[in-house]
Amino acid sequence: MAEEKMGQKVDATQWVHPSEVKLGGLLGHRFQVNERNRLLTMDENSLLSGFQNRPGVQAWIGEHVGKWLHAAVLTWQNTKNPELKAKIDRIVSKLIETQEPDGYLGTYDFPTRWTMERERGWDVWVHKYVLIGLLSYVIGTGDEERKASEDELRRKALDAACKAADLILRTFGTGEGQLDLMERSTHVGMASSSILQPMVWLFRLTGEKRYLDFCRYILWAWEHSPHGPRLLGSLLSHGDVHKTANGKAYEMMSCLVGALELYRVLRDDGKEDVSKALLIAAQRAWDDIAENHLYITGGTSLGEHFQPDHHLPNDGAVSETCATVTLLQLTLELFRLTGEAKYMDVAERTVFNHLLAAQHPNGDKWCYFTPLEGQKNYRSDINCCASSGPRAIALLPTFIYTLDPDGGIRINFYTQSELNLPKQGIRIVQETNYPYGGTVKIKFQVPQPKEFPLRLRVPNWCEVAKVAVNNEPSRQVNPGYCELRRQWRSGDTVQLEFPMELKVAIGTHTNEGKLALMCGPLVLAVDERFLPQKDLLNIVTVPTSERLPLKVTAVGTEDSLWEGERVFETEGILLAEPQNRRINLQLTDFAHSSAKGTQFIVWLPQGRK
Repeated sequence: MAEEKMGQKVDATQWVHPSEVKLGGLLGHRFQVNERNRLLTMDENSLLSGFQNRPGVQAWIGEHVGKWLHAAVLTWQNTKNPELKAKIDRIVSKLIETQEPDGYLGTYDFPTRWTMERERGWDVWVHKYVLIGLLSYVIGTGDEERKASEDELRRKALDAACKAADLILRTFGTGEGQLDLMERSTHVGMASSSILQPMVWLFRLTGEKRYLDFCRYILWAWEHSPHGPRLLGSLLSHGDVHKTANGKAYEMMSCLVGALELYRVLRDDGKEDVSKALLIAAQRAWDDIAENHLYITGGTSLGEHFQPDHHLPNDGAVSETCATVTLLQLTLELFRLTGEAKYMDVAERTVFNHLLAAQHPNGDKWCYFTPLEGQKNYRSDINCCASSGPRAIALLPTFIYTLDPDGGIRINFYTQSELNLPKQGIRIVQETNYPYGGTVKIKFQVPQPKEFPLRLRVPNWCEVAKVAVNNEPSRQVNPGYCELRRQWRSGDTVQLEFPMELKVAIGTHTNEGKLALMCGPLVLAVDERFLPQKDLLNIVTVPTSERLPLKVTAVGTEDSLWEGERVFETEGILLAEPQNRRINLQLTDFAHSSAKGTQFIVWLPQGRK
C-alpha cells in the first residue's frame, strides 16, 4: 500500500504495479491485441533508422522509438512476454549504439542540430521521447529477478540518458553561448519545453541537482523568454486554453503533465509557493477543457488545436489521437494528486469512447483523427498518433485499481479483471460484462481477515446505483466514491448495480437540433453495418418524447469484430417516411463504429418531441 514517508507529503492515491492487475473483457482484449498486433509487429529498423542514418526522413522521426519503448515496457511488466522483452532489449541496445560522443541522441545531421531550418525545430522533442523510452526501461525492468546482463544494459541506458540530458543542459540556458530553449522550438516553445517530464524523472532517479535546476529554467523561460508561451501566466490569469500560447493541444498538455511531475518534487521540498502555481494552472486548464473543449466521446481539439469554446464539429480533423492520449495522462495525474472522482469520470469517457475508437479492434491500426461521423481512417504506418495510442492502452492496468495512503483500495474502472497484492495478501476479482451490462460482482480472497476501506467509484452518468455486501440489504449510493470500511474475509462479495438505460443527450452549440444516444459510459452510433439499407443513415433518429426500450445482444460470431462485441437495439423512426415510420434500430458503440469501413454517425437529427 502507499505509505507516507517521514515528513513527506503523498498523493491522494497511487498506481498499482502493472504486474498486479490482470485484465479481461473489452479492455483486456484491447490490451492483448495492442501487444500482439502492434508492439510485437513493429519494424525495428523503422524505429531506429533515423538514428542509424542521420538525418531521419522526417523532422520528428526519432519520437517513435521512445513512445514504443514506453508502451512496450509497461506492457511487458504486465504480461512478462519473453518475446517482447527480447525485442525491448535489442532496441535499447541498438539505440544506445547510435549515441554520439558528446551525448547527442537525435536524428538530425550536424549542421541542422538545434536549428529551425528546413522544418526542423523538433530536436529537443525527439530527445524528450528518447529519454522517456530509456528511463522507462531503467525504471520498468529493475526487479529482483533480472539477470546480470540486464543489469548492465540498464546501467548503460541510464548512462546514455544522462549523457543526452547533459548535452541539453550544456546547449540551452541563460549562460554565455547557450541557446534559448523556447526559440529553438515549434509551437511557441511548448514542444521543446515538454522535455520537462523526463528531466523530472531523471532528477528523481539520480538525485542530481542540475536536472532540477534545468526544470526551474524551463519554468522561468515559459514566462520570461521573448519566445515563451506564457503558459503559467495565461492559465493562472484567465484559464482559457484556446487563448494560451497558440492553443496547440498535444504540446500544451504535455507541458502540463511535466509541470505536475515537477509539482510533486517542489511540494516535497517545501516549495509550496511555486508548486501550488503549477497545480492550479494544470487544474484550470483541465477544467476549461472539460467544460468547453471536450467532445461527448471524451476527445479534444480540432485540427490539433483548442478552438473557441464549444466549437466541436463532428467531421474533419477531430481529436488528434496524440491529444486524446495526453488528455488522459493529464487527467490521471490530476486524479492521482487529488483523488477527485471528476477526473476518473472523464478518464472513463475518454477510454471507452475516443481512445478505443481510435484503436482498430484488431489492434494493428490507429486513426490520426477520429471523427464522430463519416468514416474512420485507420492507418498501419508509423506516425505520431499510431505511436502515442499504444502508450495509453499500455497504461490501463495501472489505474483500474489504485492504493490510498490509509491502506484503502479504490476501484476506479469496472471491467472483468483481477487485482493481486501478494505483499498484502489480498486478491480481488471483478466479474462483470461492463460497459455492456450494469452488474458488477467483486469477490475477495484474503488468507486472514483484514480491515481496510474499499472505495468504489459511482460514475457521474449514473444518477443512483445500488451496492450490497454479501447477503445484506442493498443501499442506494450517489455518484462519487462510495466507501465500504469493514473487516474483509475470503468469500466476501460486493455487488454493484448500475442502471444501463438508453439516454438521450440533446445537442447544443455545434450540435443544435441534434441528439446523441448513450448507454452507461458508452456513446452509441448508427452504422451502415447494422442498417437494412445504407441510404437510411442520415434520416434515422429516435422518438425523444418516449422512454426508449433497450436490448443489448451479442453480435453474430461470423460478423463480430471480437467475441464480446454487442449490438444495442431500440425503437427508431425514419424522418423522411410518411408519419415518421417506426423501425427496429440497431446501434453500435462508438469504439466499434466504422471498423469494417462503413459510414456512421453519432449525432442524429432531432425528430418530433
